[in-house]
Amino acid sequence: MPVREFTDDGGREWRAWDIKPEEIHPVTKGEDYLADCYVTGWVVFETKSGDEKRRLCPWPVSWMNETDRGLRKLLSRAEIVPPHRVRAQSYSGSDSVRVESAADVAERNDEPDVTDLEVVRTFRYPGGRFWTVCVVAHPEHGGPSVLRFTAGMRNIDLRKWPKDWPDQPDDILASMLRRAAPRPQSGAAASNTPRRRWDDQPQGNDQPQTTV
Repeated sequence: MPVREFTDDGGREWRAWDIKPEEIHPVTKGEDYLADCYVTGWVVFETKSGDEKRRLCPWPVSWMNETDRGLRKLLSRAEIVPPHRVRAQSYSGSDSVRVESAADVAERNDEPDVTDLEVVRTFRYPGGRFWTVCVVAHPEHGGPSVLRFTAGMRNIDLRKWPKDWPDQPDDILASMLRRAAPRPQSGAAASNTPRRRWDDQPQGNDQPQTTV
């Protein structure tokens, strides 16, 4: 997922990336007003400082080929994500701030957006397999909601995640997956660990040991 960087007319630095329709799988029926977004995907604009975010849906397929001036025009057309949502996009979890539901937003006469709805994203881990990711409200083991990464029969749960995860580029989703399942640190090999190099432990006659 390529990312473009540019500066607006006021000198603020922005990043932009797209969420393609093949990466999105809506799992609810109540978002007809966002049907175009699920068909076409959307472009995310975010300041490098993280204090403002916008979404453009629908968007021109060739947006990556736009000049900086063209990107500024697209930015001006993009819908501003309300500041209260930007503030709410802190990490979800049992010890975090309360995440607003679509009903909460509607009660404020404010239309929900994609971050308030149930969405499944698909991404490819760098050089590896494809993963799907979605929020599981009622995990099998009980407890609070989790953000679940699934590939084949394997599930990995993340207990704290940014509310705007559907907007994130693939590399951020990959880093969240790594955080959910960090690699164990390798320790010193045990004395009975099979040797893998011919010169790891020579025999008494200085001949190489055969590995098995």
